[in-house]
Amino acid sequence: MSELQECLEWLEDEYPDEMDLYPRTCGDDVLLSLPEPLREFYSVYDRADFPFGHIFSPEEALNDPVARQAFGDDGWFEFGCDEYFTFWLCRFEPDGEGLWLDPWDHDSETDPEAAFADLPSFLRAVAEEYENYG
Repeated sequence: MSELQECLEWLEDEYPDEMDLYPRTCGDDVLLSLPEPLREFYSVYDRADFPFGHIFSPEEALNDPVARQAFGDDGWFEFGCDEYFTFWLCRFEPDGEGLWLDPWDHDSETDPEAAFADLPSFLRAVAEEYENYG
């Protein structure tokens, strides 16, 4: 079992009535246009709803003109968000430390900076933050 599947099973155990995973609908061409750390998720699922946020469908994320204008020029892809002020971002290329993902608070007055190397680490961290501060 992959680390992502283990993470999603853990989340389903933690939030059995508050989490929904939707089956994949995108084609391989769409899958290849996504940042590499998101491809395993999108190869099985279309989108997800958690009590602490949402992963958008790839079509929604790829075709959002506001997100492309806000993040695309800086090499970021917005793949989700929480219910407050945080955008879930993934770089198209890793930074110098091999990090890709960032839960970026647009009110922080700082630029996004990758903090996670993979989606399972990212999801576990935002779930933990939700439990501690949600």
